[in-house]
Amino acid sequence: MMLTQLPEISSDQVKEAIRKLVQFLQATLRISDAHTVDFYTEDVWNKLVAISPDTVLSSLSQHPRTSVREYSDIPDVSSIFSDATQKLVNLDAFVEASQYHSLVNLGVCTPVDELLDAFSIQRRPKTETEVKADQFMNDKKSHEVLIMSDLVDTVANICGVKQVIDLGAGKGYLSSYLSMRYDLKVYGIDSSHTNTDGAKKRNRKLKKYWQVYETNTSKTSREHTFDQKKASSLPKASSLEVNTNRSFSKPQISSLTLEGLSISDSTAADNINVAKDLFKKEIHKEDCTTIDRADVSETTLSFLDVLPSGAVELPLESNSVIKVLSEQERAQRKENNLKLKRQSESNVYKPLTSYVTAETELRDIITDFEEAIMVGLHTCGDLAPNTLRIYTSKPEIKAVCSVGCCYHLLSEEFDSPDKAKTVEAWGFPLSQFLKKNCCCIGRNARMSACLALERVAVGQGLPSESLFYRAVLQVICRDVYGITQREWQKLQKTSTSDLKDKVSEQRVGKIYAKSTSFADYVRKSLRKLGQDDSKLSDQQIRDYFETFKHRKIELEAFNMLKVSLAPCIEALILLDRLCYLKEQEGLGWSGVVRLFDPVKSPRCYAVISLKPL
Repeated sequence: MMLTQLPEISSDQVKEAIRKLVQFLQATLRISDAHTVDFYTEDVWNKLVAISPDTVLSSLSQHPRTSVREYSDIPDVSSIFSDATQKLVNLDAFVEASQYHSLVNLGVCTPVDELLDAFSIQRRPKTETEVKADQFMNDKKSHEVLIMSDLVDTVANICGVKQVIDLGAGKGYLSSYLSMRYDLKVYGIDSSHTNTDGAKKRNRKLKKYWQVYETNTSKTSREHTFDQKKASSLPKASSLEVNTNRSFSKPQISSLTLEGLSISDSTAADNINVAKDLFKKEIHKEDCTTIDRADVSETTLSFLDVLPSGAVELPLESNSVIKVLSEQERAQRKENNLKLKRQSESNVYKPLTSYVTAETELRDIITDFEEAIMVGLHTCGDLAPNTLRIYTSKPEIKAVCSVGCCYHLLSEEFDSPDKAKTVEAWGFPLSQFLKKNCCCIGRNARMSACLALERVAVGQGLPSESLFYRAVLQVICRDVYGITQREWQKLQKTSTSDLKDKVSEQRVGKIYAKSTSFADYVRKSLRKLGQDDSKLSDQQIRDYFETFKHRKIELEAFNMLKVSLAPCIEALILLDRLCYLKEQEGLGWSGVVRLFDPVKSPRCYAVISLKPL
């Protein structure tokens, strides 16, 4: 196919959208940059908002989620805040402007349907039955992996490559699925040994139970198609059909032993189901918090049902199967095993541990590095922009598909002047267009970008009680111990590396989950901060809680205002990356695409680019 067939957003369109975003975000920075830890100590609500919290919550909860709209004029930003008090006074104008300054309404987001239509010639034909991967991952991850793997496979076909490099691979969900479902050679690189080791363990389990599945499926298929004595081939698993009305004949197997469990005389279908159940139990034991063991309907293929037979190396049939083979059958079996071994070696998933930067030499990590495409599903912080830097600097990388996250961990060139000489590749801004304008977002605003508007709209994203606890704790720290959040932030910026480590250890973000009450939370937090909690009685702590309890609604309403700005801040970060790609010479097509359902996956946008074919 020709890349000119793809829907194109021009460089001028991207820059114009960036200009609008910068202007709007500068006007609303007082909202997005406010820190919830200081909410009560700085009296944030009364300083910044002239509307009742009930009105804000009522209006925003009833307002439709961000969607594509037609705008005849750009919303008037000047009426949002009072010129005299600088407080928010026009909620309707605020909401309308925040929705206008989102990717879908700025006209710079490529619809995924248009992209897939342009790719249709290169896409694999869809199976009639739905494919589900939720037997070894939760619904959110299953949704992301199925959509992204389909796109990655299509791009690989267009570029004519078989190697995929997955940066920030984590537990290897996307990597293992790409290798087993689409016969791609995937290298999953992650900086954490824990993630890499977990990915290897998960992959071994998957292969082990796939062997049981494939062995039984192959035997049943041979019995239905050939005489047992002349069977010589293994069918592709992706061509199998699930039909509960189908009559499976019983293979003559005395027993099949797996991990000490004996599966005595049963149908091949029963053995397959046992293998699936065992796999799910093993994975559930490993990480029960990430498994959604929803029932699979009769018309649904499971993850194991769609893997190609060559994805793993199959063993010879169990020695417990008593069968006399002819010389021809032995030779055929040997040839089949060699063929499967070569296929499994050519299409594998290999987890690797390495910290990747913009200067990383891939050949030092991947010994057989060749033409490939680079992907990243929710790559954290600076890894997403560094992925694009590697893509533009390596001629072997033919395409990139990057879904970023953790914007609060991005390094910012113009937010950290004291570090300007020590950081070679900043996370933001990436484009020369924004560098020339010294564009800065700020950490608190980037924290706001991590909030998910769509999840709040469906009742899943209101601030938890932990944020309220932390804000009241800050009042106690100020009143009783003379500690303010700003002093801690200043200390972190100016202290030596050893002292910085000590300050980092004194953060209290995870204490809420381990606390039985507000008093318990306060005491544990104070001790971690190195303070004497005996200065306060339980009654004094409860008095602080009661004093601010009626003001919790202010925190909830303010968080909703910040959530409304989240898509705008995310848009600026993503358009900076797209603008960077547009500035490079020799690239074929680049765009920002909404891949996922934002309710299921709030970080739903991918930056995609292909080099000329």
